[in-house]
Amino acid sequence: MRESREHLEIVANLDVLTDLPNRRYFQSYLEKIIAKRAETGRSFFLALMDIDSFKEVNDSFGHEDGDRLLRTVGMRLRSMIDDHIFVARLGGDEFGVVFDETEEGLARAFFETILQMLREPIKIASVNWHASSSIGYATFPADGRDTTSLVRAADLALYRAKELGRDRAEEFYPELLLQSEKRTLASLEIETGLRRGDFHFSYQPIIFRDEIYPVSFEALIRWHHPERGVIMPGDFQAGLTDPAMSALIGIYMLNRVFSDIKTMLEMGLSFRRVAINLTNADFRSDVFLEQFFSLCKQTGIGPEYFCVEVTEGMLLGRVQKRVDRGLRKLHAAGVEIALDDFGTGYASLTHLQEIPIDRLKIDRRFVSRIITSSEDRVIVKGVIDIAHGLGKIVTAEGVETAEQAKMLIDMRCDSLQGWYFSKASDLMSLPSVMNKLTEQRASLHKDNF
Repeated sequence: MRESREHLEIVANLDVLTDLPNRRYFQSYLEKIIAKRAETGRSFFLALMDIDSFKEVNDSFGHEDGDRLLRTVGMRLRSMIDDHIFVARLGGDEFGVVFDETEEGLARAFFETILQMLREPIKIASVNWHASSSIGYATFPADGRDTTSLVRAADLALYRAKELGRDRAEEFYPELLLQSEKRTLASLEIETGLRRGDFHFSYQPIIFRDEIYPVSFEALIRWHHPERGVIMPGDFQAGLTDPAMSALIGIYMLNRVFSDIKTMLEMGLSFRRVAINLTNADFRSDVFLEQFFSLCKQTGIGPEYFCVEVTEGMLLGRVQKRVDRGLRKLHAAGVEIALDDFGTGYASLTHLQEIPIDRLKIDRRFVSRIITSSEDRVIVKGVIDIAHGLGKIVTAEGVETAEQAKMLIDMRCDSLQGWYFSKASDLMSLPSVMNKLTEQRASLHKDNF
């Protein structure tokens, strides 16, 4: 009977996949070591670690190979356990590590050793998979005197490691807690703003070199805060770091833009497309796509009225496969796909062949210097030529002067966007904006640029 109880206790505390202690035992161990160290005041380090590529392995090879990756990582971590090192699998691809030493330099070196060990290739489905991991660590008692606060500190440091690009170890510092609280408050305030309908869209025209094409618009979100006035996206970005909140904004955007397009059509405006900016969060599930096609059906506003703008980073993110599938579905339905801020991210020219991109948007930082910088002129002209060679069109963002507009049109840039033509305007101002643009376009073409 006693052996049976001991066996059950072992099973209850063991993760069967990796043979490491599980979350239950980790919690118990952490509580005990905190109680002991509280009496002596002696410090130790708590680290949380996850595998950067785990979801990608599951998506690419399947859950069986995902389990094989976890077992290999678990085996490597087990090999490091000694009297000063405790390791547990907390669930999924997350692991907890207690390093029972007092010197931060030793801790940093130890966590770097873990990172290096996990960079060694792992055989998965006859492929040598180069995995990596991210680690966040905190110090007892400086960063937390109880289990909850210490784990939270390590978790915030882990978030920071992933935010900085992953495959690294980051130490907790108090500013991370302040940043976290700021993000939480911002998210709550955004949620309240969405319920009140405080978020509206302004529309900036995109002017085509060929006069036979009507203008397009880019929808740009604005928060009409009841106390702080109009808030630009950059000033409430902290509240959108939570993917769930970002996805909520995406659905709100869809509903609002469909409603605005209906109003544009009722006003008799002639336009080509309305561009909306998407994020990885819009592709985390099928909800966004389902809502888009549902609204097309309900309103009679077809996909051909839309362009979706994505950034280069989305083509390389952890949900890249979902992004790819989603873009293909939208493209097949008639939605134009634009790659925003081209030249500032990490996408390669291969992506222009593999993903259904219709239009490239040259980032404003290149456009702003084309008059004064020969290097930027070469870059802009090169992007235009490459895009045309691949059968794609080009938009130059941030056009602020007639001189820039002339040079870009001379380079055969297909369309231009910027303050020279119009700032982003609210919905009801668009008829007067369109009248001004008609005169401006006529003047431009009269001057042969």
